[in-house]
Amino acid sequence: MAAEPYLLQQSTHKALSSAQSLIEQQQYANAESQLKSLLQTTQTLAYDQAIVQQTLGYLYSKRKQYGKASAAFSKALSSKALPNKVAHDLRYNLAQLLLADKQYDRGTKLLAAWIKADGAPPNSARVLLASAYYQSGNYGQAAKHISAAIQRDKSPSEDWYKMLVSSQLNAKQYKSAIPTLEKLITRYPHKKAYWQQLTSLYSQQDKQSSALAVQLLAGRLDLDIGMTVSNLADMYRAIGIPYKSGTTLEKAMNRGVLKTNYKNLQRLAESWIAAKEAKKAVAILQKLSPLDSSGYSELKQGRVLIGIAAWGDAISPLSKSLRKLTGKAVGEANLLLGLANFHQGNMGQARKFFLKAGSYEQVRSQASQWIQHIEQQEAAVAQETEIEKETTDTDEQ
Repeated sequence: MAAEPYLLQQSTHKALSSAQSLIEQQQYANAESQLKSLLQTTQTLAYDQAIVQQTLGYLYSKRKQYGKASAAFSKALSSKALPNKVAHDLRYNLAQLLLADKQYDRGTKLLAAWIKADGAPPNSARVLLASAYYQSGNYGQAAKHISAAIQRDKSPSEDWYKMLVSSQLNAKQYKSAIPTLEKLITRYPHKKAYWQQLTSLYSQQDKQSSALAVQLLAGRLDLDIGMTVSNLADMYRAIGIPYKSGTTLEKAMNRGVLKTNYKNLQRLAESWIAAKEAKKAVAILQKLSPLDSSGYSELKQGRVLIGIAAWGDAISPLSKSLRKLTGKAVGEANLLLGLANFHQGNMGQARKFFLKAGSYEQVRSQASQWIQHIEQQEAAVAQETEIEKETTDTDEQ
């Protein structure tokens, strides 16, 4: 009667049981010695040899000797003496060991073949393969396999999406990365890093495309969450659509979704300034003024008003700013006050502020040029006066 093809010899079974007991007791050296002796006595028994090699592989993997473990598993598989199911499972273990040993080329090839051969491979295998491709710098394959894992999972983890978007960005698959980041933002709107990455990608598109993309994204967001709204507004401003940023913030404040506090008013003012909405910017900066002890809100008012040639209106906020400002900003405020007074015809006041501005290096050159301009004008006026006087004296004679 022929022996069963997958049945261990009694002596082999007994010796293996003893070695496995030693492994469980963490007596690894004794277990290794017994298994190596068993290899000698089972040389003519292919199935027994394969099982002993397999057990040696498990022993080495427990000791984190991945090179030895993968060699033992490879010998067990190359015997072709193992049942199909056992061999299939062992190939997966071998692939894991090769990847743990940073043998990415062998490991990824074996694992990819294992996934293809398996009828219903677990998503963990696809994630492992994607991670291995990512570690080896094969970002295109990493994106392909982690994407497959995401599609097959009802609740894919944030880390899977992060690996996908990182793989796409490294592989320069920018168009593919955009919808991935949009999904991340709709799931995790409080994560600012995703907004910044998406903003950067949107910025690579033309303005019209970016506006449409953000509009579509906004339709999928919960705009009753303050942080989501502020991030959306920041995105609009960053990609060059500041007016939309302003209206988004204004509506959120009116609805009570965003607090009308210093930080949000400052964000709104910057949006209106970038959108060249001077009147709206000034109105918000005026609200900011009593909340701001630095003087910058008044300085910004002055800049905006001077930008639209509202010289007289600029004098009051700029004068207030000088009571609060410190450092280099003082020089700019004095320069702007000089300009405002000059265009109002207050030459004495203009000269006074230009002289003060001249003490600050960053505006010294401009201040000096304006002082020269005033002196030239005064000299021209003096010359005209002298000519008129001489003409009058001649007529009298």
